[in-house]
Amino acid sequence: MSASAMNVMSAKFRIFVLMKNSLNRFGALLGIVFCGVGSLLAQGFELENGKAEHTFYPNADMPVDCTIHFKNIKKSPIVFAYEKVIVDFPTVWDVSFCDNRNCFASFLDKDTMAKVAPNGEASLKITVFPNGKADTAVVKYALWDYDNPSDRDTITWNIYIRWGAETKTWITEAVQVYPNPVVDVLNVSDLGNAAFDVVDSKGAVVKNTAPIDGRMDVSELAAGLYFIRCQSVGKVQTISFVKK
Repeated sequence: MSASAMNVMSAKFRIFVLMKNSLNRFGALLGIVFCGVGSLLAQGFELENGKAEHTFYPNADMPVDCTIHFKNIKKSPIVFAYEKVIVDFPTVWDVSFCDNRNCFASFLDKDTMAKVAPNGEASLKITVFPNGKADTAVVKYALWDYDNPSDRDTITWNIYIRWGAETKTWITEAVQVYPNPVVDVLNVSDLGNAAFDVVDSKGAVVKNTAPIDGRMDVSELAAGLYFIRCQSVGKVQTISFVKK
């Protein structure tokens, strides 16, 4: 065989080796990609908007729900489990912590939820009672399918209340409302010169007419949870009531 022919064969062999190595690397890359997707699907659930971290900016003068949702994407029911990772929460705030089964007056270390059907949703909810105080909180929980504990996500709440610490404090005299729940007329104790409004659970003002002789007509409100927000001389108090 001539030297030129050997050089051509050698060049072809080098090209073949390069192509083979490239395919191997591409195959490895595909393997990584597909393994990643497989791991995600094996996890059995997806997070709200595909995000594991959510930020909330509530006001300091009323309770607010900070909720993270997730969905069962398996073809069978799933039991979600969760475990506390980090809780950096102001002592001046009060809290309610809820899963899809129970609510608690503090953060749980670890628990499981009620079973969720295929395509069903569940959530973890932190209700913040800021007591008029500006501060920040960071809460993290690990979340996983109880039957597949090796695949976990860490979900994070970032909660920022930017105002209130210097200018807002609770009114000393507690305002009373009754009956609660109410059907049509809500009795409200003396507000003095306090300004007030009624807001719904989303924070929208739905009524700002002062009570007449301590009585407020709420018959036009839809059934649900509401808050009376009283403000006087830089002080604020929020009282909840339920409209039937």
